[in-house]
Amino acid sequence: FGVHSVVRIWIAALILLTSALAYAQSHLPAREVSIAWERGAPKVSFSAKDLADERVRRELSSGLRKRLQINVSAHFKSSNYELAHRSFGCDVTRDLWEDGYLVRIGSQSRRFKTLDQVLDHCLSVKGLFVGEPDRYEQNEGKNIYFFVRAEFNPISKQQCRELIRPTSGDDPIGPITVNIVRRRICQAERRVEFRSEFLKVPQ
Repeated sequence: FGVHSVVRIWIAALILLTSALAYAQSHLPAREVSIAWERGAPKVSFSAKDLADERVRRELSSGLRKRLQINVSAHFKSSNYELAHRSFGCDVTRDLWEDGYLVRIGSQSRRFKTLDQVLDHCLSVKGLFVGEPDRYEQNEGKNIYFFVRAEFNPISKQQCRELIRPTSGDDPIGPITVNIVRRRICQAERRVEFRSEFLKVPQ
């Protein structure tokens, strides 16, 4: 094969991989996700507390800072096109001196006495706006769903770039290879994924 043929094969493989991921995402088991529309934008509520299995709970109580990350995105049915996205993360540190937990979301911090209170605060999501009204107004009547990914200690994009640096030189398939490998290596220690039932954007 020539260089151009190899590149076309890799691009086709990448497209097939992306399509397979979209299919898998839209065919995840549906869980209870409450959607309330307010002024044309959806407010999403759900629980992802099953992310905190025994190992995660033990690590959250270790005294070292750990991170719980929630990502919610809206997609068209049977599509990987992202209509809207919202995410937030909780940095959790067990305060061994005060016998409690310090939780930071952005620049805000709160203290909790128990781990269950932390999990309620970070993984029981209530009324989270996902996207601006105009994103949905343009797609009234279309079938969509909400995809949820909850992660424990996810690897940031910067850390991921440091783990896998693109190959240098004139290798045309290097960046493609890196993207595929990065998808597998740059993952959280634990994650839970699910979707809402399919629903129509209100008219």
